[in-house]
Amino acid sequence: MNTPIQHLQAALGYLELGMHHDAWDELEALPPELRADDTVSELRISIYEAMEKWEPARVVAESLARRCPDNPRWWILWAYSLRREKSVADARAVLMEAAVIHPDFALIHYNLACYSCVEGAVPGATSLLKKAFSMNQDLRMTALDDRDLDPIFGGASAEGTPTLVPPHPTGYEPS
Repeated sequence: MNTPIQHLQAALGYLELGMHHDAWDELEALPPELRADDTVSELRISIYEAMEKWEPARVVAESLARRCPDNPRWWILWAYSLRREKSVADARAVLMEAAVIHPDFALIHYNLACYSCVEGAVPGATSLLKKAFSMNQDLRMTALDDRDLDPIFGGASAEGTPTLVPPHPTGYEPS
């Protein structure tokens, strides 16, 4: 008989291997009182996302955000699922609400920048990115590879350079 920790570890392993149904089965093997635990719920969201089942992922994430609004992670997961299920505008609205509750959480501003960029509001996205970068320098490297931010980092402005270029991580700026 496996312990709850073993079931969670197995579920994570199966998820990493793309064995989504096996991961789900491991969560279902948990004692009933643990199945609604936040960690288990987050794993369920990850399984739903991996299977591109956006509505149930959104429902679980939204319920977590409503139940525990002081956890910014739930808001981000809710917005991410909502974006895929419905629209970027709907996801952006969720994160706007989250930004009021969590004004100092960099990933909320970063994701708002992504959504603004996708919606074509590049100047607003740039401003939100600068705010996110001021809170968390590590997001600069993430931004360079984020497809949502291609209009800023992947595309060229009229002068032939990206709109916003974060400093090189080593401090060396190529000429």
